Amino acid sequence: MQLDRSAIYEGETFHYQLMLSDSSPLDDALIPDISSWTDFDVHSFTKQPVQMSGSSFSVTIINGRTVRDNRSATYSTQFNYVLTPKRAGTLAIPLPKVTVNGLTLSPQTFAVAEGERQLLADYSVAVQVIEPEEQDIVFLSMEVNRDRLYPLQPLEITLVIHIKGLLDRYAAVNPLTLLAQPPQLQIPWAERNVKGFLPSQPLENWLTNLVVRPPQQRGFAINDYATSGMGFDTRVNRLSLLFSMDDLLQRVPYQFSGSPRQIQRPDAQGNETTYWEYRFSRTFIPQEFGNYSFGPVTLKGALPVIIQANAPDGLTAKRIYAVAKPITVAVVDVPQANCPVDYIGAFGAFRWDATLTPQQARVGDPMTLTLRLLGQGSMANVRPLDLSSHPDVSTNFRVHMPPTEEMSEQSCTFTYTIRPLNPGTIEFPSIPVSVFDVNMERFVSLSSLPIPLNIANAESIQSPTLFGSVPDGNVQLLEGGLFANKTTLSQTFPPITFAQWALTVSCLTAGYAAMALGVLLWRCQWTNPKRQRQRGALSRAKSRLATLSSALRGGKNLIEISSELSGVFFGYIADRWDKAEQGMTTNDACQHLRDNRVPESLIGAIKAALESLDAVKYGGMDMRSLDELAGTALTLLQQLDRER
Repeated sequence: MQLDRSAIYEGETFHYQLMLSDSSPLDDALIPDISSWTDFDVHSFTKQPVQMSGSSFSVTIINGRTVRDNRSATYSTQFNYVLTPKRAGTLAIPLPKVTVNGLTLSPQTFAVAEGERQLLADYSVAVQVIEPEEQDIVFLSMEVNRDRLYPLQPLEITLVIHIKGLLDRYAAVNPLTLLAQPPQLQIPWAERNVKGFLPSQPLENWLTNLVVRPPQQRGFAINDYATSGMGFDTRVNRLSLLFSMDDLLQRVPYQFSGSPRQIQRPDAQGNETTYWEYRFSRTFIPQEFGNYSFGPVTLKGALPVIIQANAPDGLTAKRIYAVAKPITVAVVDVPQANCPVDYIGAFGAFRWDATLTPQQARVGDPMTLTLRLLGQGSMANVRPLDLSSHPDVSTNFRVHMPPTEEMSEQSCTFTYTIRPLNPGTIEFPSIPVSVFDVNMERFVSLSSLPIPLNIANAESIQSPTLFGSVPDGNVQLLEGGLFANKTTLSQTFPPITFAQWALTVSCLTAGYAAMALGVLLWRCQWTNPKRQRQRGALSRAKSRLATLSSALRGGKNLIEISSELSGVFFGYIADRWDKAEQGMTTNDACQHLRDNRVPESLIGAIKAALESLDAVKYGGMDMRSLDELAGTALTLLQQLDRER
């Protein structure tokens, strides 16, 4: 067990590492119990791959005796956590409870990287959380446009920073422009992925709009976005293009700022004072129900202050640490108290259509009814309607349940088979449903238009339409177009003539010949190498991804893994459309997809994944992000395979 610090400021994060080792492989389902860490917000990383070490076997012959030395292997699994304290004070971190074969484990070793070890009797470790010093140089706060919202409603989070203005000749000067080093902001939601939310624009685009170019302008450093190596950003590659060759010699933090303005607000003594306001806003779209916490945000750095008015050297820098408290939002389900009985389970703005074909039929004839929900929003929980319970439908129609379902990004379609029960000029009724409109925050009723029908009487079917005939020339039908019950064959079918037997044998012979020819053609197609290559495209891609997963667990070089993962995409495209994989580039792959009419949204997602993989060779991705991208690759390839 290892803890990287034992004393931090409130709002800061620190790492907690737990290593489990055993002489036999550990169960993949083994997860430490950290439910007692109630004083901390905890982010768990994917556990590190199982490692094996210390396994050896040797045979030595001494004075004619054979001595065997078989040292057992050691299997280890590492769990990594990032903890953020919820309050100041001395907080205890209890030992995570780990149970193996009914036995609760005790730690063998414990290490704290800095400060005195504060290990308690129950193997808890105490961490001193220091409250920020009282000051009025910097004020941090967070704002949201709403703290209770529904899925798909935009959530705008804004970090507001107020820095005390200077006096006299510096009164109109942005304080940040006087600093040699930018203050450091740690913003948890300034990351690529935020659990439960989808950003309205990619992280790269959002940061690029905020970046400033020193030395003419100054701003804040955010998280660890910085240039390195040959000037390429280790976190956001696009930003590297904004900097000159001066940045190539060292790792330089990017600086970000919005449009600062001067405002008036009270200082520590309650006096109205000039402050400079900086705002960082980002919009997210919630995807899942639940309560979510954003923050805390911290600022650490030296800021300019006046120690002697009108003196040439009256300006100095003071080190400041400030915290913006976390803010919590709730993503809620529709209000159950006012939920209509015909609520279909959709969020968003939609229209509801119905089509019925044919519109002229006889009693008992099958008809195809299509109900379609179209629009923008979430249709993941949409469920089909039971039309057989609809009184206006059941009066005139027999409904075959369940319907078939078809989902797409912008529509949900249900297809029913129905049969008319009554003749005449009748009407298929309007079908009402309710959806939840997130913009108006209320249920909205939608109704399809009624469909006029002309249904002919089908009390009998003439004998020429049947195979054979009956003595009276008619076959009687029951209600709904079903045949009346006949108890003997002679009642239903007349004697078969020689001509009818000959016709039947001829038809069977021709059918057999057509079937044999079809089987022969099918076998030719099945054994065609090109077809076999196309059919096996997805299975080969999955096999390569499984090999890559093993390489990720084995700690293989990231650049090699990213190159192999790009090859999975190129290999699938080459197999699918009989192209050459060798030498294929991202642009080539996207062009092949466009040539084969793949939707542009899917092409864009694949292109973004390939460009992210290209960035690995410049240090633009870590092992965890690459592992996540491997999972994304499988999803994209499965979507692409469904576009056959």
